[in-house]
Amino acid sequence: MYLSQLVLNPRSREARFDLSDRYELHRTLMTAFPAQLSADERVLYRVEDRYRAPGVSVLVQSLEIPTWEQSERLNQRQYMLEAPQVRHVQPVVQQGQVCRFRLQANPTVKRDGKRHAIYQEDALFTWLVRKGQQHGFTFDQLDVRAAKLGKRFGKKRSQTWHVVQFDGVLKIIDAAAFNEALINGIGSGKAFGFGLLSIPYPIA
Repeated sequence: MYLSQLVLNPRSREARFDLSDRYELHRTLMTAFPAQLSADERVLYRVEDRYRAPGVSVLVQSLEIPTWEQSERLNQRQYMLEAPQVRHVQPVVQQGQVCRFRLQANPTVKRDGKRHAIYQEDALFTWLVRKGQQHGFTFDQLDVRAAKLGKRFGKKRSQTWHVVQFDGVLKIIDAAAFNEALINGIGSGKAFGFGLLSIPYPIA
């Protein structure tokens, strides 16, 4: 599995456009991958502020190694502040393992055939408990912080996602289910920067 870190330049008009529209950002990132992905491939990513460092970080996870140098848009002048950093990592998870995690998600509930955003903190943790049951982990709510990061948009604001970032400590109770969640992500909106579950990885 590969983790890539891209540092986008917020002074670039093209980068600002992609960062403001998750649909367009998805299209740009996918230019580094084959048009026909393998059946088991799942490209996940997460957009993060770099706090005191310049630029906006985009962390991309994939099973295939991306060819960032072949993406015409990514290599436009000033689109990125740094050359992409790519690491080959090997998830090693075991039942009973305790580790720190980060998950930027789009928590929703389905009613009347439509997805509705979850806002209340208790309901957000209920959502995370349910995902833990599905994906092989548990946690103590006191060890997890849920930060509401506001709305993100796509397709010229015709799509809306409400972003929540969970940071904290979890315990793996089903290694196979958890490993699948690492590869395939959690929740909805995976193509648009949500669902990437991150834990500390050893470098392969």
